[in-house]
Amino acid sequence: MKKFISFLLALSIGMFSLSSCSDEETYPVTPVIAFKSLEKYQSLSGLDSLVLTFSFTDGDGDIGSAASDTFGRDVYARLFERNNGVFEEAPLSAPLEYRVPYLEPRGNNSSLKGDIRINIDYNILRPNDTIYYKVALEDRAGNRSNEISTATIVTRIQ
Repeated sequence: MKKFISFLLALSIGMFSLSSCSDEETYPVTPVIAFKSLEKYQSLSGLDSLVLTFSFTDGDGDIGSAASDTFGRDVYARLFERNNGVFEEAPLSAPLEYRVPYLEPRGNNSSLKGDIRINIDYNILRPNDTIYYKVALEDRAGNRSNEISTATIVTRIQ
């Protein structure tokens, strides 16, 4: 009887240990992003500035450019503005490309999950216009995420 109780106790402890171990989250190796917010701020110079926040997951954890990589870009954005009630991609003289610091997974799990915040200084194409951005993230292997659309923002009158 004592052996049976010991066996049940050991079995219970073993089952409890197994059930308390959580599976590590796994994600696809291609990054996946989701829009969180687009906030407008007025800078000291009086111009509007935007802060874009989006979440990301990446299964193999290869997000961001090394500090020594001066050409690498990780976030690509396209600006759309409302023109006569219809949104059109705005012609820009320079592409909207941003760097993300080199990120590395911790521990044994190679997946990464987090939020990225991008500061966007923009030139208002037409005062009092409505704009939004389409954004994608690219990892170091060249896998490009889904493209997200931000909320719309009304630009200030100059």
